[in-house]
Amino acid sequence: MFELMANAFKRGLRGKHTHMDPLKALEGLTPENARMVPSKGTHSCWHILYHIVYWQELMLTAIKGEEVDWPKNNEESWPTNKLLERSKDWVKLVEKFENGLNEAENLTRTLESTEDLPAWPKVPPFAAFLVLAQHNSFHIGEIVATRQALGIWPPPDYKAMF
Repeated sequence: MFELMANAFKRGLRGKHTHMDPLKALEGLTPENARMVPSKGTHSCWHILYHIVYWQELMLTAIKGEEVDWPKNNEESWPTNKLLERSKDWVKLVEKFENGLNEAENLTRTLESTEDLPAWPKVPPFAAFLVLAQHNSFHIGEIVATRQALGIWPPPDYKAMF
């Protein structure tokens, strides 16, 4: 049972059968266009990816059984515009996101426990992985919609899922 769940979460993290590969949604984004905000939007692709990585790191820390300093509000998980100034930081953010996906896939072995996570009360590992996959999926959809609104969609060599 746990092996089936682990495989399902791995597929969910990479978009298999539910949404596109999240890394594909980021392809072709330069630091310059990742900073752009649609005229009726509030966040850039950079803002959204920063938010994804922020929560992904906290959830992975909890899944590993480590102490987590959960934020008091969601505002802390969104970057200030000052954090969007250096182009090399965009590349590092994408790498951090990918590394987090890889780490999450490796951590699915913790699904053998049904005990609540010490740093996330009333949440066992399988539920934490579900939240992680759903959170990433929701915001990757926002990145796609933002790119569409900006006219920078689809990425190079894009092939539709269906």
